Amino acid sequence: MSDRDAFNPIDPAHQPIPQSLEGHFLISETDLMDPNFFRTVVLITDHNEQGAFGLIVNRKSTAMLYDVLPGFSDQDAGAIPIYVGGPVQQEYLFVLHSGLPQDTQNENAEQPAPGVIFEPATEPLITYLQQRWPSIPAQDRPRLHLFAGYSGWGPEQLEEEIRHGAWYVHKATADIVFHAEPEQGWKEALSRKGEIYRIIAETGYRPSTN
Repeated sequence: MSDRDAFNPIDPAHQPIPQSLEGHFLISETDLMDPNFFRTVVLITDHNEQGAFGLIVNRKSTAMLYDVLPGFSDQDAGAIPIYVGGPVQQEYLFVLHSGLPQDTQNENAEQPAPGVIFEPATEPLITYLQQRWPSIPAQDRPRLHLFAGYSGWGPEQLEEEIRHGAWYVHKATADIVFHAEPEQGWKEALSRKGEIYRIIAETGYRPSTN
């Protein structure tokens, strides 16, 4: 048995894979150099035999809503930042929020984690942001993040990546999804797995367990 094959409890390749990853974070392993996913936290919103769908929650772009949708240049909601949900179909907008009026939510909205609702950015949502958002005091507004594009995997593709050690898996929480400092999201999400993972997050490498 090689050193790499030896059991290491903090090696992501040795972690159990839940039957469904919906409602879990994928936290990129320190050696994952793919620029699309380097130091990212992905919220999986859907996972079945057809594959998996998720959004990167800690990669804020420099764009605002007024940069991507006409009609928001002079709107209060125009300053809502756009996150990069993933490398797939970045012309589409998706939203994660903590709760919106029932007449605004899409009928296919899902709740992948407590306090986190996922849906595409449909016309009722856009109308809500244009007409009702400005009248809500800032401290009373629901938490809401907009995402351009998504992250997707085909059948068994994500499971294979996890088996090869590309991702740590952890239950998703709203405070990481809506983190006030998203650039700290990767370190904080990984640290939630335990003290040894906090060391990995701070140093960028896995300590030896030999």
